[in-house]
Parts: sequence; structure tokens; C-alpha cells
Amino acid sequence: MLRFFPILSGSSSKYLTVIAIIVTMGAAIGISRVVGENEALAFYAIFGVAVFIFAFLNTDFALSVLILSMLLSPEFSIGGAGGAGQMAQRGVVVRIDDLLLGLIMLSWLVKTAVNKEIGIIVRSPLNRPIFYYIVASLFATVLGIFLGNVRPLIGILYNIKYFQYFLIYFMVLSHVQDLATLKKFVKLLLITSVIVSIYALAQIPSGVRVSAPFEGEGGEANTLGGYLIVIMSMVAGIMTGFKKKSHIATLALALGLMLIPFAFTLSRSSWVSLFPALVALLIYSNRRRYILGALMISLIILPAVMPGAVYERIEYTFAMENTLRDDVVKVGDTSLDPSTSERIQSWSSTLAQWTERPIFGWGVTGAGFKDAQYFRVLVETGVIGFGLFIALLVSIHRTAVRNLKQIDVNKYPSYHGLIVGFIAGFWGLLMHSVGANTFIIVRVMEPFWFLTGLMVVLPSLIAKEEEEGVLQPVESVKWKKKFQRRFR
Repeated sequence: MLRFFPILSGSSSKYLTVIAIIVTMGAAIGISRVVGENEALAFYAIFGVAVFIFAFLNTDFALSVLILSMLLSPEFSIGGAGGAGQMAQRGVVVRIDDLLLGLIMLSWLVKTAVNKEIGIIVRSPLNRPIFYYIVASLFATVLGIFLGNVRPLIGILYNIKYFQYFLIYFMVLSHVQDLATLKKFVKLLLITSVIVSIYALAQIPSGVRVSAPFEGEGGEANTLGGYLIVIMSMVAGIMTGFKKKSHIATLALALGLMLIPFAFTLSRSSWVSLFPALVALLIYSNRRRYILGALMISLIILPAVMPGAVYERIEYTFAMENTLRDDVVKVGDTSLDPSTSERIQSWSSTLAQWTERPIFGWGVTGAGFKDAQYFRVLVETGVIGFGLFIALLVSIHRTAVRNLKQIDVNKYPSYHGLIVGFIAGFWGLLMHSVGANTFIIVRVMEPFWFLTGLMVVLPSLIAKEEEEGVLQPVESVKWKKKFQRRFR
């Protein structure tokens, strides 16, 4: 386990660790004298100082802690948001990893100021689309503040929360300098997802819709579904690159462990998102026959093992009693359930609201609560912000496909599979966003943008280690010949 926290092992960092401990202890003594008997305040202050110091000395440690905290940290709500409708009742949700990320980012900025060789912003194909989208969102929010439909503090806080995952992306670009570090973070992402899945499994006997840890009563099952789409796609993609049965079996076990709570989220948006993810795997993976075979076996087995709650959820969507209601959406002779109908009807009202301010929108939090990503971006940032948001999504996909083509599938099948899995997860999130605010849900976006950073740097790391003679290609000559015959 220590290998995930390099600052705690190895002779090269031994003295730095001792220094960090001494400084932390000194800070603890000073803080305890300042805060007196307030133990909780003293604990959080000392913890914050410790995180800052260790993050400053070792970015590996900082990013490892961040990965663990993405889904395994408590949250609390502060204040109430401005705007109309439901948004007026909503507070800004702050999570422990928001505070951790702030401390880690601060230590990173200090470190870059001390060490001029470390760049704050590394050049990448996504820098401009990210920058343009941030500017459009901030401009729309500031305009909304002047027009009186956005509360200044809440609007700015929401913007900060929306953009904090971009900071994770830039940290990954700046720090991940070799494939060993990349593999370590992928393993830690997988370990975190297994812990989350086990936690979700423990909720099933209670009969509630399962959700991620520390979400309190009425947790967001849709959030857990979106997160699992990203991680399950990553695991499935990597599986296509392994040939050792032990590796495949381990990943298959992890994938199966995630599928159970995924089903029990009862999130229809998440279920539907699985289909485009599977399509992407079939399009971009070089092992289509194996994927099709697994899908066919799954289709045979699933009806026998599918939980009853899943059937009930599907039947509820198209239940006959819905036909007796006048307030539901009808598609032909089929009447949808009230929840789905309300969501579809909200799209129409959102479009009507957008027509009042079509260019720059109402500003973030200025148009009320919208539980659909594309409509929310449109009404909050107008057609300009929406266009830049779509441009960012297109840039992510274009970069992933270009990087996939740069990796020789015969030499580095697992790395090729990692990007295939990323693309599949991205396709899934694009569908998930139709029924959820997927691209602003921090618990989904933090791991997604972490993986985006890994995807962007992967080809350059492979080229670098090939040039240095460090990287040894892993290929199967027998399988390579089969692959060549298929596409001859």
C-alpha cells in the first residue's frame, strides 16, 4: 500500500518526510495554543497544515489523497442560491475534497513559484476550449448579477465549483511524467471504485436506491450511476488489452462488483447511458469478437438474474395507470410516468425561458434548477456559452481518438485499451447528460477529468520512454497475426 504514497517510502524522501513531520508537529503546537480548547477547530487546522506540507513536498501523495477523497469524503451545504424556482432553495454543497483540492492547489502554486521548472499550465489541445468556456460562463454570470437574477456570492461559488475539476486536469498534465505514475493512479482509481461499490452493495438490503458514500438521506443515485459508467468503461477498455487470464479475471471480478450496485441505482439515465458506452467499445476496440461474445452471454443470463426492482422501475415508466392521467407526456399510445414527463416538460419551459435571453443567458444559478446538462448550459450561458461547451466536448473526443491512433495496439494493448475505455465512458456521459447535470457533478467530473489528463499525456509518455529505452512492448505474435488477417 505504501507504493501509492511515495513520500512514505524510499530513502530519497526520508529526510523530507522527517522535516514534514517536525514542521507539522510545530504547527500543531502553535495552532493548539491559538484555538485553545476548541478541539474540532484545532484538528481541522492541523489536518489542513499537514495536507499542505505533504502536498508541497510530494505531489504524488497529494493526487493519491485526492483520488481517495473524490467519492469517499463527506459534504455539507451552505447558504441558499439565488434565482427563480427551486434554485432559490438550493445551497452550495461543499465537500471535504473541495477543501482538500483547495489546499493541494495552493501548495502546488507555491511549489511552482519556488521551482520555476514546474509549469502551472501545460500546453494541451484542450486548453483553449476550456479557457473560452470558463470566460463565457463567468461573463454570463456577471451579466446576470448586474441584471439582478443572480446572487453574486452564490453565482461565483457555483462557477468555482464547476471549474475546480479543470484544475485537476492541469495538475495531472503537470505532474504525471512517466508510465509508472500513470499506472499507479489508474490502480488507485480502481481501488476507490471497488470501495465505493462495496459500500453501495451494503445499502441494497435496506431497499433504498443505492448511492455514493457520505451523501446523507436521499443520496443521488444518478450521481453514482454516472461515476460507475466512467469507471466500468475504463475497466472494460483495459480488459481488452490484457491477455493474461489472471489479469482479465481480476478486472472481470471488479466489473461484476460494480454492475450490481449500478443496477440498483434504479437510474434510468444511467442504464440508457450504458448502450452508447458499449457501442463505443465495439467501434474503437480491436477485440470486437470478444466483446460481442460477452454481450451475447450477458443477454442470455441477465433475464434470469436481473433484480425485481429493475423490472419494477421499467414497468413504472410505461405503466398502464399513466394513461389515466392528463399531466403526463404521451408518445403515441404510450403514456410516460409523471417523473419522466415532468423532466420532458421542463425542457419546453427551459427553451421558453432561454428565448428571453438567447445570446448570453441568465447566468449560472440565474435561471432556476435545471436537471438536464444541455438545457442548463443553454439557458444559463446562452447560445454562445452552449456553443463553446459543445466545442469543448468535441475537442475532448477528437483528442482521445487522435491519441488512440498514436498508440500501437500490438505493442501496448493495455494502454490502447485505457483510451478505448475513456472514449466509451465519455460516450456514456454524453447520454447521461440528457437526464442529469452530469458535467457539473463534481463526483463524476473529478475522476473524469483526472482520466482526461491521463489520456492526454499517455502518447507522449510512451514516446518518451520508447526513446529512452525504458519501455518494453508487450505483444502476442500469434494474436498479432490474427489481427492482421482480419483487416487485410
